[in-house]
Amino acid sequence: MFHQLSNLTNRPILTRRDFLRLGAVGGLSLPLLLQAGKVGSASGLPHGGASQFGRARRCLLLFLTGGPPQHDTFDPKPHAPTEIRGELSPIATRIAGVHFSELFPRLARQADKLCVLRSVTHPDTVHTSAGYTMLTGVAHPLANTSTAANIRPTANDHPHLGSLLARFRPPADGAPPFIALPEVIKDAAVNEFPGLSGGFLGKRFDPILIEGTAERDGFRLPEITLPADVSGARLHERRSLLERYDRAVRQGETLAAHGEWGEHCERAFALIRSTAVRQALDLEREPTPVREAYGRHLFGLGCLLGRRLLEAGVPLVSVYWHYEGPDDSPVWDTHWNNFIHLRNRLAPPTDQAVAMVLADLSARGLLDDTLVICMGEFGRTPRINRERGRDHWPHAQTILLAGAGIRAGSVYGASDRIGAYPAHSPVTPPDLFATLLHLLGIPLDLEVHDRTGQPRMACTGSPIRGLLSG
Repeated sequence: MFHQLSNLTNRPILTRRDFLRLGAVGGLSLPLLLQAGKVGSASGLPHGGASQFGRARRCLLLFLTGGPPQHDTFDPKPHAPTEIRGELSPIATRIAGVHFSELFPRLARQADKLCVLRSVTHPDTVHTSAGYTMLTGVAHPLANTSTAANIRPTANDHPHLGSLLARFRPPADGAPPFIALPEVIKDAAVNEFPGLSGGFLGKRFDPILIEGTAERDGFRLPEITLPADVSGARLHERRSLLERYDRAVRQGETLAAHGEWGEHCERAFALIRSTAVRQALDLEREPTPVREAYGRHLFGLGCLLGRRLLEAGVPLVSVYWHYEGPDDSPVWDTHWNNFIHLRNRLAPPTDQAVAMVLADLSARGLLDDTLVICMGEFGRTPRINRERGRDHWPHAQTILLAGAGIRAGSVYGASDRIGAYPAHSPVTPPDLFATLLHLLGIPLDLEVHDRTGQPRMACTGSPIRGLLSG
């Protein structure tokens, strides 16, 4: 389970712009500093773009671990040579003139809710560091200079999108700010991806992990209910006792480990008190037809649980494609038998679950203020290899965006005629990340502090106006 707590101080959040503005009027007093901590930025976007600042109240991040092939999903190349276009045929979508692979008929019918982003590009070919780049908006310091075995999480990592949201915009009702499921993603089930946690913000901003069962047919729910012999009054007494102990220890010593323990206890009590979250974790409360519509696959169940947790007040839920396939393609890493794996186990549950969560959020009136992201760490090679697979290719990736402030029923960017490089409007991970932060209401010039108090920028990119509605 992820640790979720640290000894980070709760200091006002100042942007560089705020600092310069306040400094220009004669210095910084404590009241001005405290007031400045409430100042936000709309990222300087003109007209409709600025109006979308903070539009997303919640976010569902669907990560197709391994790297989905753009040609065989959402950027088919039917006029390319056979060794490029592959075995699959294009089908029409609800966006005029736009086609998906034949394996995604449900998503084709939901395309009017999507922005299909076909020009995401970066240079990193390693799963772990490329995943870090996509999840944090920052290139990994060892990108393209080391093997995957040497790229591991560290305390200096840039924080995950969910961790930044937890730091800057925590929920007021005690719900967990960031939940991940169903596993900690790893390369070859060994090397854990960096960028899944709070990184330099500290463990306080790590996600709570809800793991899948060994049978991959559901989730092992955390034990957050009270034992039968512990009443609400006894819980209150235990908390009071802990608080007294906490004060005594703080008077005698200032240990970072104790600070993390205190935060951990507070989060545990808050989680126990959150009736909405406890109920959301029980998928049996969902009507059977709805559960069936999401599918029995763990990714589908994760999308359903993600929707329920968002409804319960969790600001961001990450659903990662889990390690479940055969040795030649345990996730979306289809170096071998690309088309067999797509047809038999990758595309059908993805098409069913992502299409259903879009339709479900829309029917519930939640899509207007819920940001949905579906992506992987990179795309795959234009040319099919000798093993009927596609290899790593970060230079062109297609991702899907929907919901809060995203231009629905649109395509942004394009790859070239063989799907190898952006033909126009290239999108880098920092600019994509800046767009997501803008929608989530996090100022792009936000300066956050690591556990040593050193300033770090939350983002170095700029929002992409063409992705935003209005």
